[in-house]
Amino acid sequence: MPRNKNKNIVITVFFLFVVTQTLIFAGIPRENNGEQANVIVKSGTGLWDIAGKLKDEGLIFSSTLFVLCTLPYRGKLIAGEYTLRKDMSIIDIVQRLGRGERNIYALKIIEGHNLYNIAESIGKSVIMGNEDFLLLAKNQGFLQKVGITGDSLEGYLAPDTYYYSKEVDVDVFIGAIVKKTFKYFEKEDIKKRMGNLNFDIHKTLTLASIIEREAKLKDEKPVISAVFHNRLKRGMSLDADPTVIYGTKAFNEPIKKTDLTTYTPYNTYTFSGLPKGPICNPDRNSITAALYPASVDYLYFVSKNDGTHVFSRDMDEHNRFVALYQRNKNAKKQ
Repeated sequence: MPRNKNKNIVITVFFLFVVTQTLIFAGIPRENNGEQANVIVKSGTGLWDIAGKLKDEGLIFSSTLFVLCTLPYRGKLIAGEYTLRKDMSIIDIVQRLGRGERNIYALKIIEGHNLYNIAESIGKSVIMGNEDFLLLAKNQGFLQKVGITGDSLEGYLAPDTYYYSKEVDVDVFIGAIVKKTFKYFEKEDIKKRMGNLNFDIHKTLTLASIIEREAKLKDEKPVISAVFHNRLKRGMSLDADPTVIYGTKAFNEPIKKTDLTTYTPYNTYTFSGLPKGPICNPDRNSITAALYPASVDYLYFVSKNDGTHVFSRDMDEHNRFVALYQRNKNAKKQ
């Protein structure tokens, strides 16, 4: 048998031996207990840095062995947060990172929810703490960075379901939601319409948020919008109860008479014009209604206590409807 052929056989056998031994060792868990550890792999982190982090967490016993086991994935692991156990082998861990079996968190922003509702949702989703979110939502440096001229994120978080993975910084995640809101206002027809109304994005979202809180039905939104537009044109106060509630932050309590006369930057009974900013996060229908009110001359509306409203052109007619539906409301309580 030729010497070169013998040499090749020896090399092949040695290689297979090394591979076999590597797979054997890589298939052995470091420990037998199922203790968990959450490991976040940021985008752009090198293999050796990932291995070092896993070793520090007590999840693997050899960085070299870990790196070798990534060869089937060409050394490309997927960034994310991973829940790993100490009774997992190096092969198990590499497979999980190679397939991207990471933790994904869902945040559902519901139309009409305000920052305090969202803080509760974001806390339950374990994306960040409630108070941490509220601090970020009012951080002037962050607001300037994402292009918001107001004093909080209120109104700028487009209702939708968003998915978050912790290799992304939370402020980047929230900033992407804000960007989605701004993107809608980049449309030429929307910009032109705002110009015609002498509105900017902040004013539009402010009015849309009031419509969102007042209207229960999509079809009524343009009519309610018309009431507010008509009052704005006449220099009247908007007299919107949801703005009073937002100003007092007494979200789960009935409005008191003193609340109606107590000034806050949101109490639209105490001044004419729009409040200082949005009072919730409106949906697309409310934004459209704010920009395109119905062609009606109503100045008042009152709830019929069934999710719909009755509209009036003058105070006398409005007072009659208020008395009627308030009486019906009280009768139902008895």
